[in-house]
Amino acid sequence: MREWRADYLSSRSNPRVAAAAKLADKKERERQAAFLAEGIKLAREALSSAPRFVKEIFVSESAAETSEGVRALALEAAEAGVRVTLLSEPAFEKISTEKSPEGVIAAVGYLTELHVRGDLSRWQENKRLLMLDEIRDPGNLGTILRSAEALGVHGVILSRCADLYQPKVVRAAMGTLFRLPVFLTDDGEAAAQALKAAGRRVLAASLGEHALTLGSYEIKESDCPVIGNEGHGLSTAMLESASASVRIPMSGGTESLNAAAAAACFLWEYARREAN
Repeated sequence: MREWRADYLSSRSNPRVAAAAKLADKKERERQAAFLAEGIKLAREALSSAPRFVKEIFVSESAAETSEGVRALALEAAEAGVRVTLLSEPAFEKISTEKSPEGVIAAVGYLTELHVRGDLSRWQENKRLLMLDEIRDPGNLGTILRSAEALGVHGVILSRCADLYQPKVVRAAMGTLFRLPVFLTDDGEAAAQALKAAGRRVLAASLGEHALTLGSYEIKESDCPVIGNEGHGLSTAMLESASASVRIPMSGGTESLNAAAAAACFLWEYARREAN
């Protein structure tokens, strides 16, 4: 294997190590406009799908010595012009948020061309959509984004959700963040109104008395399902902003599904109908 060259940092107090470690904090992520993608798969996804946003690759000294996969990734990054930095174990451990780190972490700039705010009326054109409102659990958010990409969604609207670049979101999304267009808003009700003005049906996942039943109404490609908060679902204002409510048929004594499971049910039904 060809060799790769890297800086070597041994101290946990080195300014570059300290700056990267601070990316575990949301305010610091926003200040630096960067986040961490840990592990071989996520670092490679970043290099493959968003190479110009990758600021630096950190590699632990032990992984560089023992892992052919880590060495290959470091070479790939170096050949792409990305800075590769070799860290002592204490320095690497200061940055990592994983319980069992693989020895490689990518520092990635905010994906500002893929994850946007602004004019929803233009952004939503020609996209199959999903909206998430107040999804607070990072694992749920990342899982839903991964399911959305897998089941043919072209863009996800996030209203008042967990931070998109939180480490647990990045980990659960498994690379989807580097490919899936996301529209960020603090006003889900206004977003719903804009979608309806564009001719879409906004379908709120809810157990309302007059809710439609998933699988029993005519599917339209332009429909935008909305999944709400894990604990209290969608707010009254959000429900009133939607075109209609839709419930997922369930048996037994179960009253509701986990947000990620509910999203998967909607997305599968739409993907299945579209395939047929």
